[in-house]
Amino acid sequence: MTVVPGGGDALDVAQAAFERVEADPSAAALLAERALRLARRRRHAEAEVAALHALSFAQHELGDGRAIRTIRRAVRCGERHGLTRRTALARRRLALDLASRGAIAAAIRELDLAYAALDEHEQARSEVFRIAVLWYAGTTTGPLNGTDGALAVLRQRGDAFWEAQLLRNRGGFLLERGETVRAERDLTRARELFADLGAAAAASAIELELARSPLIRGDLPECLARLDAIDASAVSPRIAAELLLVRAQATAAARLRGEALQALRESQAIRKRSGRDDHQGRLEAIRLTLLAGDAIGARALGLRTQRSFAAQRRRVFGARAAVLTLAASVAAGDVHRSEVRSGRRAAKTLAAAGWHTEARRAQLMVARAAIELGSPAVARGEFAGCSLLLRRGPVADRIEAWHVQALLRLGSGDRAGALRALGAGLGLLEVYRETLGASDLRANASEIGVELAQLGLRVALGGAGKDAMLAWADRLRANALRTTRVTAPHSPELRDRAAELRQVSAEIWRDERGQRASRVLLARQAALETTIRRLSRHATGARARRSAPPSRRELTGALGGAALVELIELDGSLTALALVAGRLARHELGPVAPVNEELEWLRFALVRLARRGHGAAQRGAMLQGAKASAERLGERLLAPLTDRLDGRGVVIVPTGSLHALPWAMLPQLQGRPAVVAPSAATWLALQSSRTELRGKVVLAAGPRLRHARSELAALQRLYPGAITLGGRAATVDAVMHALEGASVAHLACHGHFRADSPLFSSLELADGPLNAYELQRLRRPPRLIILSACDLGTPDTRPGDELLGFAAALIGMGTRAIIASVAPVPDSGAKRVMLALHDHLTAGASAPVALAKAQQSLSARGHAQPVFVCLGTG
Repeated sequence: MTVVPGGGDALDVAQAAFERVEADPSAAALLAERALRLARRRRHAEAEVAALHALSFAQHELGDGRAIRTIRRAVRCGERHGLTRRTALARRRLALDLASRGAIAAAIRELDLAYAALDEHEQARSEVFRIAVLWYAGTTTGPLNGTDGALAVLRQRGDAFWEAQLLRNRGGFLLERGETVRAERDLTRARELFADLGAAAAASAIELELARSPLIRGDLPECLARLDAIDASAVSPRIAAELLLVRAQATAAARLRGEALQALRESQAIRKRSGRDDHQGRLEAIRLTLLAGDAIGARALGLRTQRSFAAQRRRVFGARAAVLTLAASVAAGDVHRSEVRSGRRAAKTLAAAGWHTEARRAQLMVARAAIELGSPAVARGEFAGCSLLLRRGPVADRIEAWHVQALLRLGSGDRAGALRALGAGLGLLEVYRETLGASDLRANASEIGVELAQLGLRVALGGAGKDAMLAWADRLRANALRTTRVTAPHSPELRDRAAELRQVSAEIWRDERGQRASRVLLARQAALETTIRRLSRHATGARARRSAPPSRRELTGALGGAALVELIELDGSLTALALVAGRLARHELGPVAPVNEELEWLRFALVRLARRGHGAAQRGAMLQGAKASAERLGERLLAPLTDRLDGRGVVIVPTGSLHALPWAMLPQLQGRPAVVAPSAATWLALQSSRTELRGKVVLAAGPRLRHARSELAALQRLYPGAITLGGRAATVDAVMHALEGASVAHLACHGHFRADSPLFSSLELADGPLNAYELQRLRRPPRLIILSACDLGTPDTRPGDELLGFAAALIGMGTRAIIASVAPVPDSGAKRVMLALHDHLTAGASAPVALAKAQQSLSARGHAQPVFVCLGTG
């Protein structure tokens, strides 16, 4: 680094400013302005051009929209004074700024003029700009041809700074082409060179490129971990915008729509302030709009973006926008033949420009659209060109390829072949899901395969046989809970943030009781939750295991005398599959919308009943309303099956919002042992373990629960050797230690279900909340856990009937049975149910039988509503 004294030569000061840009663009801009003042005062034209050049470079890094005006002034000044070399150097910078704003033709002209005026060394440096300009143009062929020779020149001259620049740009290009191994080699070397030169900002920018590599490879946890390791506050606005864009892409790949949209909006805002063309952001906006379910909006946005790119003559980016527009039309069910033709042209444009993965993706989408239009010949032709995606490529593309293969086979009458193709696609999803170590990432991943599972179910229900119906009904249902159990990452930072969140949450609860609200505390709570979410997503999964859906014979053997009722929602209608004594029957239950509406009325009534202060008449009216809703739900869901169920115990596999239904309130199930399971496969897997009351028993009570102390005292008489924690002793750490390896755990606490973030659903303990994230630290969770708390049996349901929440986390960890409420319940009512439940448990009844007996007797006497469910298995 050049050392510049206070009164140094103007040219030296300008050169020092240029060299400082990568390390500290703000300081470099100030130094360049000083050099500019000094050059003008001394009428030093070359120093003035150099100062303007350095200032423009710094402004570019800072996202300052004045960068292009500054570099134009440098070019004009150089031309005016006949400074050929200095002018050529400024033209390179101008070419880059023009390209970043979409003026590709003008950028290439400036670059050609610069090359003609430079020597071999500077031409080697110019490869940095040529790659960048052609990347903005959208082509990945050609730009790398001269890089080896340029690198040899730069190394011969000992020009480490420009060698690092060139390696960085080449590495970025290789990433675009999917050559991640070569790309990481170039990028890693560039990072080392920048670090040796003290260019910390440039090294940080390369960390961002290295974070993109695992995203392209499909390693989402590593990508998120690398992104989180970058200090966003220490990078320039330009890098900050790119960091947010990559985060948007990563969270979109994880189907975290809200987070992806927020990151994209923030990235676009930074780029808009700098006046820089956000071509990649515009493409991501189409993709995210489509991912959010707004196919019409995505199509309109795609058409506008295509026109914009066409006006800029950016054919490659226009082709990418055309493919996304076609995908939106397919999702909207309104494909036009002109869009198929446009898609075919886009695929050829992308292939010619070297965007081979994008070209195959375009062909795949054209094939899908051609099937929709009834053009199988076109579909087969396009699919033949991209069938490589069946074997390799991004997992979402491979799954879509198997989907298209299934549609083609179905169109030719090969139903069995279609089901095999769909099974292969879902097998890929199963392997991919196992690589993820976080509950929310696993649950959201299932969305990738929803269309395949639905198509398989349609084929099965259309006559593929009863065993196929049962298998496909369970094929994509709560699969995230059947993978290798989630374990929290071994991260000291994660534990520290969890402990701090506990303290902050406890302070917020105290403030709320005092009717005070601290915005500072709430903001800190939100920040801590964001950090915990991000750190938890760094966990990786175990080695992939593939498992077939359970057979009818396996389920019949495990059910014994009980019945299995699996509910299916498909195309707006409900179907029930009932397996009784080895015989499978199908029952059409009608539209799902009235069922969901009735469930909302029932839950509304239960919430009002749980509140205090109602008079007897008002309470009676609300109770009648709740019972009426339960009767109507029973008529719709179970009345058609009553004869087959014949008084048996029932294993219910719900769908959608029905996971939040208090099933014991339905007249057909009152007094009958019932288990609610996420899937038949999960229920069967949990059957292999047994719960013994002779093992360790844990009784714990949280604060602010009026009947908790007396509830625990009564239970101690039933379990004289139990570990009992109450009052100040019932801390999160103490309860977690006690729960490890317990046979039975009873937790009497206030429960908080978080619909906005289900894994922060929690039990209130003496020193703060015990949430699902912390719960996942248990190596051996209790075999039976009873939650005498409100709402913690309620899950958040994701596509593919994936469940997230407190109880769902326990099932995913291997807890055999959970008894919890799916609606608010008064403290006194919960206590009565719990004491009666444990009376039956200690008398030898299984969990579902004990719960059924306890709730029936208390409900009949009007002491409590039967809102508790037995989750998992019996």
